Amino acid sequence: MSAASRHRDAVLSKSLSGRQSAERRPGAAGVLFRPITLISLLLIGLFAFGALIVLSGFAKDLRKAPPGQATPRSISAVGYQALTEYLKELNFDVAETRGERGYFDRESRLVVYTPSSPYARLKRTLEDTEEEVRLIVLPKWSVGQMIPQKGESGRNDWARKTSEEGLHSAGDYQSMMENMPVIRRHSEPTVNAQVFFDVPTERSLPPKLSPDFKDLQYFDLNTAWTDYQSELRALREAEAEDRRRKNAEAEGKDYTPKKAKEASDADDASETETVDPFTLPEHDSLMQIDGKTVLIRLENTQTYILSEPDLINTMAFETQSGAHLASAIINEVIGEAGMEWQVIDFDVSLHGIEANQNIIKLMVTPPFLAATLCLLAAGGLVAWQGFNRFGDPARVRPDYAQGPVSLAETAAGFMETAGRAHKTGDAYADLIRRQVAEALGFGARSMEHTNTLVDAREKRLELQPRFADLKHAIKTADTQSYPQYARALTAWRDAMTATNMTISDQKNIDLGQEDRSL
Repeated sequence: MSAASRHRDAVLSKSLSGRQSAERRPGAAGVLFRPITLISLLLIGLFAFGALIVLSGFAKDLRKAPPGQATPRSISAVGYQALTEYLKELNFDVAETRGERGYFDRESRLVVYTPSSPYARLKRTLEDTEEEVRLIVLPKWSVGQMIPQKGESGRNDWARKTSEEGLHSAGDYQSMMENMPVIRRHSEPTVNAQVFFDVPTERSLPPKLSPDFKDLQYFDLNTAWTDYQSELRALREAEAEDRRRKNAEAEGKDYTPKKAKEASDADDASETETVDPFTLPEHDSLMQIDGKTVLIRLENTQTYILSEPDLINTMAFETQSGAHLASAIINEVIGEAGMEWQVIDFDVSLHGIEANQNIIKLMVTPPFLAATLCLLAAGGLVAWQGFNRFGDPARVRPDYAQGPVSLAETAAGFMETAGRAHKTGDAYADLIRRQVAEALGFGARSMEHTNTLVDAREKRLELQPRFADLKHAIKTADTQSYPQYARALTAWRDAMTATNMTISDQKNIDLGQEDRSL
């Protein structure tokens, strides 16, 4: 064959007709239902189901706080992500916890609580963790998530004030925890504010450290909450009186100030005389700004409270000096607590992100993770062993006969069970003789002619014993001798139908000891 012919055959074999004639391409059903495809789909389904179960156990742990809150992940003005990243750059060990910490190392780490509002009660949380060193940063700004409107610059993870002033009411801080000092705000601007720690250190705050530093939030350690609440009520009454006066002047009416009731004044005076004087707790002042205390340690505790959150949140990191002051405040607390390690945990349980315990999470976390993996491996091995142990399932034979062969076998079994098999010897001998006639090609002739030809062949081959003797013997045989005569008839049939057998070999055919006795 020439090179051109071989090239033509190669091109034709690659054509559509050549491929179709060479091999049959599998259809879509053959591809989809291949064993490898089915096994792959099964494994993907099992993996997806297992992932769904595991993720359902960690659903609450994966939940994030809403944007714009005072959390260590928030980049809003009231968030603390800038502080956490800055502390990490200073080789602090910073982590986020959800209320779960080991008892063995509570005194070696600083836990920072950053509630978003003064309504978050810390009492229960602090009672459960009395041994830990903690820093509580009080909230100041009332904010929510910022959703930029059309034409407004901003991001969804920023914060927006909920009111014009955007400040929490100073009277709401009393309910946060026990022994909470009175919270006030500086009403006068302090551009050149001075920072004083309990050690002889002085730092100057830059003008841009706080965007509205006239609202400096500080502690009043010399005023009781009862007196402060009375002061706030009087202030609110004065503001309400001023609003009523302005409304009356706007309407052109004469305004008469509201007179206080003398009876109520007398009752208040008598109540004031009977109340025992309240002894204020002696909290330690650790940091002051213009003589205003902003960082304290509660009396006889390891609890530190920072009144001004703008000293360490995102607002503080507008300048380099503000960042240095934030780290100085953290170092001040760590130094006062006598901690050897710079380990800080930001607790986010007050923001609704609490630790979740369930059976699924317990099974897939140490120390029970090893037991779960062992159970899964054992289950997989048992399933694999059960799948491959016995191979393909065996075909179950039917209980009833199907076809002539099965029918004959069933009838023979019935006759053997009934003990009447030896009664069929005469019919069996006739069947053997007919098989010989068919094998020799005598089946188309008449019965007499067929018998003559068979007898002539038997005489020519000189077979002993003869067919007539075997038929008579099996006809009168009992149950024990019937199989022997049946085998003798089978041997006679084989001798009669053999084509390449010599006469000497045919004479030596063993028809059985019982057959020679006939």
